Amino acid sequence: MHSDETPQGFLRRAVRPSWTDLAPLVLGEGAGGLDHATARQWSLVLASRHIPHRQQRLRPDQGQGYSIQVQQWFAQRAAAEIRLYLEENSPSGHALSLPDLRPVSGGEPTVAAMALLVLFFWAYNRAYPGLGLYPALWLELGSADAGRILSGQWWRLFTALTLHGDGAHVLGNAVIGGVFVWLASRRLGAGFAWLLTMLSGGLGNLVNAMVLAAPHNAIGFSTATFGAAGVLAAIAPFAVGGGLHGLGLSSEPLGQRVARVLRSALVPVAAGLGLLAMLGTGENTDLGAHLFGFASGLLLGGLAGLAASRTGLPTSGADGALYAAALALPAGAWAYAWLA
Repeated sequence: MHSDETPQGFLRRAVRPSWTDLAPLVLGEGAGGLDHATARQWSLVLASRHIPHRQQRLRPDQGQGYSIQVQQWFAQRAAAEIRLYLEENSPSGHALSLPDLRPVSGGEPTVAAMALLVLFFWAYNRAYPGLGLYPALWLELGSADAGRILSGQWWRLFTALTLHGDGAHVLGNAVIGGVFVWLASRRLGAGFAWLLTMLSGGLGNLVNAMVLAAPHNAIGFSTATFGAAGVLAAIAPFAVGGGLHGLGLSSEPLGQRVARVLRSALVPVAAGLGLLAMLGTGENTDLGAHLFGFASGLLLGGLAGLAASRTGLPTSGADGALYAAALALPAGAWAYAWLA
């Protein structure tokens, strides 16, 4: 709906401006009235861009809903801003949307994976003389022995994540690690979150081996647990309330985008470091593995959040494939350990 179809001179526009209905410019000719929620969203977008506008309820003879109107000389700019907003918040999957109230994934995949972790601990801690299998042999083949990792035994980066010293150790990692992976899964999907967690754990073990070198040796899923905490902290700037569109999709200057994302990351990263201080130190605790696991999670989570904010989250099928790949990493590593 255009209130004035004829061009106006500058003086007349300044004294008696005409108002143009924005909906046909954005949604196409024939667009009807907007519902109240949509009209309010458009009004907030225009207000944030300092574009003069007004919101009116349509009369019965004009149809149902609301109209957002702008002065004629702002029409094209206003339409462009609304189109950009709709593209960035499209529900089609081209923009990352990570609200906790509408989780991407449930907790079942995480519960299943943690149950496998506990079940594996129970299985390898039993002796099978007929097969020549003993708990000490699993530890010998799969621990994160820094010297052996640096000599080429890469599988230890992942097999070590599945080994634990006692029942309390594995249960603690299953519960605490499960919470962090579940929270990341709610935002990214279980497959994506689990793959990032496993890769963060493996990368953390690698960096720890490079820094501490031989004779350092370690076991435990806690490196991956802190990796999941790092992933969760890193994706926070890309969440709805903290810089959804990351570094590349907003119309604001690059410097402002970077500053906004960094500000959004401060609180979750500080929380992660606080967790590291509380849980990552103590007797028989591998502080280096926890620290480098968390740092690896920050790196991989940040890259994943930036990529997902531009291309969208994996589809349900792709996420299932990522979940299978995450579980296949330690399983394949163990197969290689026994065959090597």
